[in-house]
Amino acid sequence: MTGGDEGPRAGGKEGPAAAVRLRLSPPARDALVHALAGRPAGSGVRVWVERGLHPHAQMMIDRPSVRDHPVTVDGVPLLIDEASVHFLRDASVDYRTDADPPGFEVVGPFLPSRAAPGEAAPLPAPPEGEAAPPGPHADAEGRVREALRSIYDPEIPMNIVDLGLIYGLEWSAAGELAVRMTMTSPGCPAVEELVREVESAARSASGAPSVRVEIVWEPPWGPERMTAFARRQFGYA
Repeated sequence: MTGGDEGPRAGGKEGPAAAVRLRLSPPARDALVHALAGRPAGSGVRVWVERGLHPHAQMMIDRPSVRDHPVTVDGVPLLIDEASVHFLRDASVDYRTDADPPGFEVVGPFLPSRAAPGEAAPLPAPPEGEAAPPGPHADAEGRVREALRSIYDPEIPMNIVDLGLIYGLEWSAAGELAVRMTMTSPGCPAVEELVREVESAARSASGAPSVRVEIVWEPPWGPERMTAFARRQFGYA
C-alpha cells in the first residue's frame, strides 16, 4: 500500500531464515514427518503465503529452489520464499483433527487469527488512548473492530486495525455507521478494494442499515498510530 519501500517491515536486521521462527505443534510435526517419508532426498515442506487483503498460508511437499530460505524446525525441513518470510514470522503450524477434513492451520501475529470451533472471537480492547465505546453501539463497535482485523494491508503484513488505519466509528441517530479510515500513502493502489472490503465487513458485523467508508488524510498516518502490539512486531517499541 505504500507503493515503495516506505512503511514498517518486520524482521529487523536478522537474516530471512532466522526471522521466520516458525513453531510446529507435536501433531503437525508428526503429520509432516509422515508426509515426507519415502519422498526423494532433499524434499521439504513448502510454506508460503498467498498475499492480499486476507493473506493465508498454504503448504505442500516440494523440492527446494534457489529462491528459498530453508529452515529446519524440529527435524522437519521447511522451504520459505522471501515474499512470505515477514508474514510467517513467529507463526505456529498445527494439525487440526477437529476440522472436516482434518488439515494444517498456520496462525501468527502477521496472519489473520481464527477463533476455535464453537467459540466467538473475543472483543478487542479499544486502541490506546481511547475510552471504551459508550452507549447502545458498544457491542457492535467491538464486533466491527474484530471483523476489520481480518483485513490486511496488501503490502505490510499487519491488519488495518493494529496498523492504525481505522480512525473512528461514528453512528447516526438512525443507527447508520460511518467508518473513518486512512491509508499509509495517498498513492495506495488498493484503496478502492480496501474500501469495499471494509464496507462489507463492517456491514456484516454491525448489522447497521447503512455503512459508509470515509477516507481521511488528517491527521496523517505514521508508525505512532499503530497499536503497541504492532509497534513491537515492527521494532518500534
